[in-house]
Amino acid sequence: MIAIPLTKKDSTVISDLYGNAPYFALLDLNSGYFSVAENKGCGNGIDTAQCVKELGAVGTIFYHMGEGVFNHLEKNKVKVYSASKTYLSIEDIYRNLLNDACKLVTKTNCDTLLDSGTTSCSCECDKN
Repeated sequence: MIAIPLTKKDSTVISDLYGNAPYFALLDLNSGYFSVAENKGCGNGIDTAQCVKELGAVGTIFYHMGEGVFNHLEKNKVKVYSASKTYLSIEDIYRNLLNDACKLVTKTNCDTLLDSGTTSCSCECDKN
């Protein structure tokens, strides 16, 4: 399964948020089908990375991602791919992954591919 951040539960396009994305599409690379799960770590990048792992994802793709989240995912053996700051549909992501057209982020290229982007939260979390 590949975890794709979503802004809304019914969205089919990658969100520019990662740690603040309220949902993740879980894309099955064998079938092309996906389900949507709530981001239980919404609002915290490390908690989101842990949620992605707990959802069973072996990989994830991002529009914006910070170094801390990347390091946590990598440490937990979750492959991280860059959407190259492009609003890709889930179908586009599926095709790109099947054709090895997504950029795999590694320790050697993360300086050029990672970008924490916005910190605005779209979660429906309690903000006391």
